[in-house]
Amino acid sequence: MKEIAVSEAKSRFSQLLREAAAGEVFVITRNGQRMAELRACSSQKPVRRRGMMKSEFAPIPADFNEALDVFAEYR
Repeated sequence: MKEIAVSEAKSRFSQLLREAAAGEVFVITRNGQRMAELRACSSQKPVRRRGMMKSEFAPIPADFNEALDVFAEYR
């Protein structure tokens, strides 16, 4: 983990991004105090499977698409 001042990080940002993507971690400091970390993000997107939440919901009743009694006068 390398410490780097804000002013230097601003001037070398593209280079720091390339190094972070390669696995390096940088701590950005302002006036000697740690302010932020620059590190690579995980590149894996979450796997989304069709129907993965199916067990979380109750079954849809057979009369789901029928008109509600409240709207009987509008039929």
